[in-house]
Amino acid sequence: MSESSDSEFSVDDTLAQTQHVPPVGEEEDSVSGGGDDAAMEDIEGGVKSDDDAASDDSDLFGSDTSSSQSGSEAGGDEPGDEELFEEKAEMDEEADLDSVSSSNKHTVRYFSDDEDDDVENEIVQDDSWTVADAYFKDKGLVSQQVGSFDDFVTYKMQEIVDECPPITIIPQNQYDPNTSKQQQMQQNVGYVYELKFGQLSLNKPTVEEVDGAMTSLTPNQARLRNLTYSSPVYVNVTQKTFALADPDDPNSEKQLISEDTYNKILIGRIPMMLKSEYCWLKNQTERGLVEMGECVFDQGGYFIINGSEKVLIAMERMANNFVYCFQKKQPAKYTWICEIRSQAEGMLSTSGFSVKMLANLGGRSAARGQIVCSMPYINADIPVVILFRALGCVSDREVIERIVYDFSDTQMMFLLRPSIEEAMPIMSQEVALDFIAKRGPTIGTSKSGRIQYAKELLQKELLPHLGVKQYCEPRKAYFIGYMVHRLLLGQLGRISEDDRDHFGKKRMDMAGPLMAASFAQLFRKLVQDSKRILQRQVDSGRHFDLNSAIRSASSITDGLRYQLATGNWGIDKSGKSVRTGVSQVLNRLTFMSTMSHLRRMNTPLERSGKLAKPRQLHNTHWGMICPAETPEGQAVGLVKNIALMCTITVGSLPNVVYDFLNEWGLENLDEINPSQIKHMTK
Repeated sequence: MSESSDSEFSVDDTLAQTQHVPPVGEEEDSVSGGGDDAAMEDIEGGVKSDDDAASDDSDLFGSDTSSSQSGSEAGGDEPGDEELFEEKAEMDEEADLDSVSSSNKHTVRYFSDDEDDDVENEIVQDDSWTVADAYFKDKGLVSQQVGSFDDFVTYKMQEIVDECPPITIIPQNQYDPNTSKQQQMQQNVGYVYELKFGQLSLNKPTVEEVDGAMTSLTPNQARLRNLTYSSPVYVNVTQKTFALADPDDPNSEKQLISEDTYNKILIGRIPMMLKSEYCWLKNQTERGLVEMGECVFDQGGYFIINGSEKVLIAMERMANNFVYCFQKKQPAKYTWICEIRSQAEGMLSTSGFSVKMLANLGGRSAARGQIVCSMPYINADIPVVILFRALGCVSDREVIERIVYDFSDTQMMFLLRPSIEEAMPIMSQEVALDFIAKRGPTIGTSKSGRIQYAKELLQKELLPHLGVKQYCEPRKAYFIGYMVHRLLLGQLGRISEDDRDHFGKKRMDMAGPLMAASFAQLFRKLVQDSKRILQRQVDSGRHFDLNSAIRSASSITDGLRYQLATGNWGIDKSGKSVRTGVSQVLNRLTFMSTMSHLRRMNTPLERSGKLAKPRQLHNTHWGMICPAETPEGQAVGLVKNIALMCTITVGSLPNVVYDFLNEWGLENLDEINPSQIKHMTK
């Protein structure tokens, strides 16, 4: 608080303590009040005479007021109207000056238990920055970048490795005209090798010198020497060797012969974010930062790739596991569509599922308002009632109970009638499963094989966030019924379509999720290449060398460095980059431009698009997005910056929420009547 504000507080505090300064024209009444004098004496801490009290008042309000009070006490003449008018004018001028000087002042009054003791405390607008300073000391201006990356290196990397299934290598019989080579190639036949990746470990950034020595690498050294500021990643691998009972039959019974553990096998190097958990600058004092050649005001949150500073721009996307209903512009094949991007907990891949209502074209057209759905790995739309039958809801009543919660709703029942009639020829679960599998990649497969394929598809790829194990079909049937119910409500005009631009339905892919997606893709490639190299080793009868296989197969170092250097993020099945412009050169023009660049977010839409809605300021952006900081031109509204005190959290496990709900009376879907769903929270 400034000196002026301190002085103002002391005067106002004294005013609050005395409380009995008489207004103009009422001096006699105020001085003659004995109770007020006693209260004032208690506050002052001693007994004072009337003259002393008057002198104290004169110190506060000037000689004019004190003279008028002393005259009243002595029994002199009261001031005339002109004197009162002049005094009132002077006090008004002083009040105006005080109001101008404290225009940025907000008064907060605190009341104690004793109503007579009112204490006034004035908080100026500059004091709000005290709260902001305390917030930034704890969080920092780039905490969203550093926290996201720390979550990746601490938890996500290990989860990706744990998800990888074991590598199984079975030596195959090989033929060679050379007898000695033939015998050498046959020496591994009859054994099975199984590899499982275990605990990951990281070190702080290092560099391998020309002589092969490993030395620590600071960020400033990486800038000056045009190096990549990265840390080595090691993994423990467990190798199990089994002997087959029948060497010629790989499916025969096998017996464990040996189990070996390889500790700290290098699988690659991860670019390390500055000021993150494994960075040399973490928890350094100002003196230590200066000795390392760093600026004490540098917030970190970026990478150093080949000596160049790179920052990952947050990518905006729609939230997963949310049901969205949209109306299609007519004329179109569908009138309404209800969709979801399902993602299981701990999995990086998503599975799409949508329910659509065909437009009633009339005439001889087959489209009469039926409801169909699209599924992963199925090439054609599947009637939704047939999908219900494949999930175990065979009878029409079971299907209707999961969609129409009130059988007296004739309008909704009428909309559902064409879909029920379309599925009349298929009235068993096996026929429904075969119907779905025939629309997938099962050409030339037997009926039993097609049914098994459809079961695995519904179990693992259909709404995986509800479960990927057995006995999850009833939950998935209820969820699909809820989606169809939302679709029918939209068709009947009872609900409006969802707002695509609502910020509560958006998620930000910060540095952590972006690095996790890239690392998962590169690690899967490492596992596949390692398996191929090891298979060649055992087939040729050579020694099983795990270190050399992983070292020659690893592409994690080059892959991450390439993506951060070019900004082309991720590779699809055709080899093309999925996203562009994710990594950018850090803007060092000014300190403010650097902070702005580190807090930037991007909407992955075409810059030449004509849609205005994604570019406009939404009311849900309040407090989250800066309403002014956006570039001019084609990127206006698509490139945004987060607000000053906006916090972006990292994902957390839902187990705590599940336990809480189960403890407080969450009812299982298998134990309730479907007619009760309408009145319950879903």
